[in-house]
Amino acid sequence: MSRRLRWAREARPARRPARAVCRALLALSASAVSLAAGDLPSRLALEAGEEEPLFRVGLESAGKLFVSSDRPYTVRDAETGEAVWKPSFAGETVLVADGGPEGGVGTVYRVQVGAFSSREAAERERAAVERAAGEGAVARFHPDRGTWRVRVGEARERDGLRSLISALRKAGYAGAWIVEEPAAEVPNVTIRIVDASYSGFATGKARLLVVPSRGSMIRVGGKPYRGIVEVRASPYGTLRAVNWVGLEAYLRGVVPAELGPEQWPQLEALKAQAVAARTYAWRHRGQFEEEGFDLCALPRCQVYAGASGEHPLSDEAVRATLGEILTYGGSPISALYTSTCGGHTEDASEVFPEEAAPYLRGVPCRSDAEGAGALRALLRGAPVEPVLDETGQDVTRAVALLRASGVLGREPAARYLHGVPHAPELRSWTRALADLAGLPAPEGPAGSTETLAQAASAVLSDLGWRDRVGLLLSDEDVGAILRAERDQDVPVAERRAVAYLAWLGLLAPLPDGSYGAAQPPSRARIVSLLAGLGERYDAFGLREVTFIGGGRQVVHVLASKAEESLPLAPRPWLVARVAGRAAGVQTLPLWPGDRIVLRRDGSGRVDFLELKGPLRGLSDDRQSQAFSWEVRRTRSELEASINRSVAIGRLVDLQVVRRGRSGRIVELRVEGTEGTAVVSGFDVRNLLDLRDTLAVVEVQRDRSGTIAGVVFSGKGWGHGVGLCQTGAYGMALRGKNYREILSHYYAGTAIESLRSSPPGAPAARPGPSDDGWRPGGSAR
Repeated sequence: MSRRLRWAREARPARRPARAVCRALLALSASAVSLAAGDLPSRLALEAGEEEPLFRVGLESAGKLFVSSDRPYTVRDAETGEAVWKPSFAGETVLVADGGPEGGVGTVYRVQVGAFSSREAAERERAAVERAAGEGAVARFHPDRGTWRVRVGEARERDGLRSLISALRKAGYAGAWIVEEPAAEVPNVTIRIVDASYSGFATGKARLLVVPSRGSMIRVGGKPYRGIVEVRASPYGTLRAVNWVGLEAYLRGVVPAELGPEQWPQLEALKAQAVAARTYAWRHRGQFEEEGFDLCALPRCQVYAGASGEHPLSDEAVRATLGEILTYGGSPISALYTSTCGGHTEDASEVFPEEAAPYLRGVPCRSDAEGAGALRALLRGAPVEPVLDETGQDVTRAVALLRASGVLGREPAARYLHGVPHAPELRSWTRALADLAGLPAPEGPAGSTETLAQAASAVLSDLGWRDRVGLLLSDEDVGAILRAERDQDVPVAERRAVAYLAWLGLLAPLPDGSYGAAQPPSRARIVSLLAGLGERYDAFGLREVTFIGGGRQVVHVLASKAEESLPLAPRPWLVARVAGRAAGVQTLPLWPGDRIVLRRDGSGRVDFLELKGPLRGLSDDRQSQAFSWEVRRTRSELEASINRSVAIGRLVDLQVVRRGRSGRIVELRVEGTEGTAVVSGFDVRNLLDLRDTLAVVEVQRDRSGTIAGVVFSGKGWGHGVGLCQTGAYGMALRGKNYREILSHYYAGTAIESLRSSPPGAPAARPGPSDDGWRPGGSAR
């Protein structure tokens, strides 16, 4: 995904044509811009095993590029196809920008006053701002967002634009924004080759092709890529690697990078991601034509990890949706997507005004109330009586776990467990626990249990932990851990046992701060200790899985990327962990997507089941770590971030002017000692450096009224528009297929096949679009 910014622009058709017309339009637009059959790089990529349509993906740009392969490879002239310098190369070769400045060109700063979808509108604004500012302005097309941007002024440092941005605000440009761009282009840069023996050769060429042996791949910076790699001198004195690769192979490197199959192992969600990513590629071929490639490999487009990122599950998703894209009114849509939407997506018009479209309106990221109720399962388990030990801790979970695993019997809970254990009884528990953990059975006479220190020493002796205590805990450590005077009046060896268990967090202190080493322990306290020791050895066979449904005496779960149906024991032990506290319950409601921990008995039935927190409601994206968050920024931190872009001086106030459909901040007033700026849309997130703008803003002031800091309490990660990636995973867990997922987030769209065309039409191939955009990817 993630930590990642994306946005887009899309065509706005007036109406949707019939399906046959739609397919004809797709086929026509594809064939019109297909790569010429005689184009040398495309021919070499096809010879290397790639399939049409081919795409050019801009990889890294640097003064030096390191290329290699596991078999011999050739470096060829991009115009003639002839081998350059040597018939072939082996090992790592360095390609160097000959004539480029060390470290690339510098940067300058300008003030951006607007972004426009047409050149005509941008030119009108350019003329107007020149009159207002009394300085020259420029209107340039930027492929990142597919817009014409109007910028005025120039300075080597940001501070050099303070007076200009102040004058522009007074002239009515409240959203004026400081931006950074390359200082100048560098002409006549060519490529020098340095081979593995450190010999060099000046090619005099600005473009070279690195071609692998058939069946192998070219590595750039150590990462393997399918197809071939073009290296070309950039306008800014560096070299750019460009991967020529087939569309479907490209998607194999995109889908797992955007929605990791290991973390989000749901095929239908990955299919939805594949269709969105393919739509992006189809729509944006030629987006960076002036720089010699179609798409970039970074979050500014969509992340492409090459062959190193491929995964069998995402590969299957790409194959299963071969050639499918989303259309609206006969055109590929602007398939924005975001990592985590916080329970509701936002209207594109509020975040990216140029993206306003009927299919990019905010929708809830959750099942409806009726649907949620139908998915709910209610488990019933053994009667549970809460048990507290002398430290005040609820040890009901430990009791349930030891009873399910056979370490404890089913004696009456509270009355029995509040008593002091007998030595033979403790030995029977440690023997059962040692057997579960695969440890030798305890030998010799059972240790005394008259005091906590004696019982702790007996437990460690029975489990063979004497060496641990002797080797890992010094005498000085004991005194630093057991500081209460009450804990000193026990033999040294027993005191060390208590200190070691306290050090590991397996013994909690009493309310007075002591451990009660000389006091008789309750069974409840010893049970808690044994449960903790058992979990350190994975003695109970606990598994954490995702609940996806339930039936009569059965739970359906997702475990290790595979679905399983597990029978329930007649009266399983049920535990709910809420806000860090585990409580035994007799009934436990579960919804698809809930994380649970379970144990199975010898016959395979679930006899212990625990609902894990945190519980975050029913949003489909609730499993994301970024679903909810809170961050505090000091005034100086905020000023540094804000003044990079809008130069308001010392921060005086932050005011939310307007929120969107989802609750996101879509207009923010920033007041400072040097002026006031009004920031809107996606710029709000950039300005404040937040994960998302679905946030509450709480301004803290000192006694003088000066801002001391600001607390942002929010949800989500990304811009919040279009497909919610983790929400797609949640929908898939609820049983929704990829078509249902896509129609939910992109209402009114259709899925069309690039391989479908009316009779007599040429085979459909994707082609470039004059529309540039950025997909909403996972901002991690």
